[in-house]
Amino acid sequence: MNQPNTLTATPWNGFTKFLFRFFFAFCAFSILPAIGNILFNITNELVGSLLGTEVSYHPSGSGDTLYDYYKLAFRLILALIVALIWTLVDRKSKEYKLILYLQETYIRYYLGAFMLVYGFSKVIKTQFGYPSLPALLSPLGDKSPMGLAWTFMGYSDTYSIFSGLCEVAGGLLLMYRKTRTLGAIVCFGVMLNVFLINMSYDIPVKLFSFELLFLSAFFIGLDYKRLVNVFILNKPVGTQVNRPPFKPKWANLTTQIAKGVAIVAASGLMIYNGLKSQAQYGDAAPKPPMYGIYEVEEFVINNDTLPPMLTDTIRWRYVIIDKWDSGNVFKMQTSGSKNRIYFRSKTDTLNKHISFISYNDSTEVGKFKYYKTDSIHYTFEGIYKNDTIKMNTLRTDENDYLLMNRGFHWINEYPYNR
Repeated sequence: MNQPNTLTATPWNGFTKFLFRFFFAFCAFSILPAIGNILFNITNELVGSLLGTEVSYHPSGSGDTLYDYYKLAFRLILALIVALIWTLVDRKSKEYKLILYLQETYIRYYLGAFMLVYGFSKVIKTQFGYPSLPALLSPLGDKSPMGLAWTFMGYSDTYSIFSGLCEVAGGLLLMYRKTRTLGAIVCFGVMLNVFLINMSYDIPVKLFSFELLFLSAFFIGLDYKRLVNVFILNKPVGTQVNRPPFKPKWANLTTQIAKGVAIVAASGLMIYNGLKSQAQYGDAAPKPPMYGIYEVEEFVINNDTLPPMLTDTIRWRYVIIDKWDSGNVFKMQTSGSKNRIYFRSKTDTLNKHISFISYNDSTEVGKFKYYKTDSIHYTFEGIYKNDTIKMNTLRTDENDYLLMNRGFHWINEYPYNR
């Protein structure tokens, strides 16, 4: 016995039709954002002129800005208005299964594409990188919840790649109608975990991760009766009849081949771009010549030697040269942003000079001559801003820290929890 497909002309009840109208309108304003954004901006300007307040978009890397919440509320209200008007105007339609079929097709590719993008960014580890050198020195209590989550995810290749492969699997399964429900179940499980991480660690992608979770649930809802029969009621379930997009078999076969080629090409492009980004900005990025953590054992400023006292707000404790020519100076009080200096570094290996460059205006704020006294000790002499500084330092790197050198052990006679 075959199950009726989404195009079977079975009448819907009034609530189902209203729910579909609302969901269709909301999706149109959300995943076809050009329409919703234009209407929102117009409405926002009108409200701003009347109430004297306006919420504007600003690029920040956050998906949970006040602008985003206003936009979500606007889309919900507008979708409700559209659904009410649609209900009043269209009283003759008994069902909207053809529109639902087209909407479901679009959402499948929309959701699947984002699952592939996020999945490959974890498989190739461009989203989460290994803990940076400054992160290894920052006190745990000074980390933000998001920073802690990023360190947790970036530390483990195994977990990052596994979570990415789950997202990729869900995305690929969604690309074909026969595996749609399985893909939706995989995506729902994966996105539920992502959403809970975002909620638990205050990661500002809460709205978008919930959107992907909600869309995954939408596909599960389309087959909820069959799933309940299989997993709960233990009843037989027939095959799902799917309507091919074209009547000629050759046209459908051509479509499937073209889609397969497009998926392989898109996945290949994502992998290529991911590997390229990883080599430039990720874990595989080249390390600068003076890469490392330099613990300041002796600090002389303007011919005055400062002892290593934790209450000192002037003396430097660590100088860090990290990847991407970024640098940090930790003062004796390592906690707090005031006790940390950020800069970009530029190293002249021929003349043994290293420059500290301001992030704000790209001016040189310090320049030091460096030389090795033995295999692990370096001396820096130069000027930082208006002060003459000399430092004798001990060089270390990430391999000297337990988090990075502990590794994996099949056999543990005792838990190694530090």
